[in-house]
Amino acid sequence: MTEARGARSRTRILQSALELCAERGYGAVTMEAIATHAKVGKPTLYRWWPSKASLILDALLEDSGDVFAVPDTGDIRADLRTMVVRVCELVSDPRRKPVLSGVIGGAQTDPPTAEAVRGIHNHMRPKNQQRIVAAQRAGQLPSMNPEVMEDLLISAMWYRLLISGAAIGPDFADDVVEAVLGPAR
Repeated sequence: MTEARGARSRTRILQSALELCAERGYGAVTMEAIATHAKVGKPTLYRWWPSKASLILDALLEDSGDVFAVPDTGDIRADLRTMVVRVCELVSDPRRKPVLSGVIGGAQTDPPTAEAVRGIHNHMRPKNQQRIVAAQRAGQLPSMNPEVMEDLLISAMWYRLLISGAAIGPDFADDVVEAVLGPAR
């Protein structure tokens, strides 16, 4: 398979995975269904992804970029707000919401799904914490465990997505940032 053909197949597979999850729900989608929809053989999927969860998460990341990464514009409060807003947009997107809910729900009972979710989380976390620690040292953020700060900034969205169903939007993001960091100076 040529590199270009492989890239086209990969793109088609990732798009198929998201489409099927949005249409049927994460739990109802199988690797076989994704392969059929993408017009590739099932071994092709397993050559690139060890599990449905890793494929779906890869599709979400490809589709949404590094939404969980804190940007660095020099204004840490604005950067944290940007990250929280991007996560709010991701979890409230009608096409992605059922996929995310399904993946996170599946992670509670399926070890490969949990491993895939934690892998993404663990990939982003060190960069975000370095950014938070640097801002704390510069006096731009309150002194707080950076891991806890990051958890607090993100966890409210997951709670609303998975438990309460309450609205998630830019105003909510502002409220979360202010609750965690305190009022802007």
